[in-house]
Amino acid sequence: MQTKTYSDLYNLVTALSGVGSFTAEEKLNILQFVNRRAFEAYRTSSSWPRYAVIGEERTLGSNSLVPYVQAGLDNVADFQRIYRSQPFLRNSALEYEFYVDSNGANVINVVTNDAISVFVNYQKELPTFTEESTDIPYEFFFFLAHSVYADFLRMDGQHDKALTEEQVAGTYLALELEKIDIRSNNNTINHKFSTYVNRQAR
Repeated sequence: MQTKTYSDLYNLVTALSGVGSFTAEEKLNILQFVNRRAFEAYRTSSSWPRYAVIGEERTLGSNSLVPYVQAGLDNVADFQRIYRSQPFLRNSALEYEFYVDSNGANVINVVTNDAISVFVNYQKELPTFTEESTDIPYEFFFFLAHSVYADFLRMDGQHDKALTEEQVAGTYLALELEKIDIRSNNNTINHKFSTYVNRQAR
C-alpha cells in the first residue's frame, strides 16, 4: 500500500502555512498533532485495509483467551470476529461468540475437542509516528496535512482560518471513508449473519 514519509507531510504543512521554517517547539507540536489526528482518522473506521488482518491463526490460551499480544504477530487493537476454522476459503466457517476484557478476547462455548488455535479478524494497532517515519498512510496524508495545519492555526489564535482548513481535512477523510463503504457493501469481511447453526458449539 502507498505510504508517504513524515518529511513529505511536514513539508506540505510548511507549504500550507507559508512560513520558511518552524521553531523547535512548533516542530514538536506538529508531530504531536500528527499523531493525535492520525489516531482520529484510524478510529473513524474499523475497516481500513492497511490495519485489517483477516483470518489469522492465533493460539487459544488458558481459559479460552486470545490475548492482545502474541510473539511474532501484530498486536491486536480491536477484535472483530473469531472463527473455528480458516474463513473465506471455500465453505463457511463456524464463528465463536466472544467478549473482550483487558486481557484479550474470551471465547465462549469452546468444547474440549477443539483445536488450540482459532482464526481471528482484527484491527492492528496504529503505530506512533516520528520525524523519521516513512510509513505515513497515503489515505490519511491530506487529512493529516490540513487538520494539523488547522490545529496550528487554532494554536495561533486564527480560528476562522482553522475552521476552513478543518472542513478541507474533513472532505479528504470523507472521500477515503466512502471508498471503504463501497468496498464493504461488496464483500463479507465484516458482515455477520447470526443463525442457529453458527451459534452452536460443535
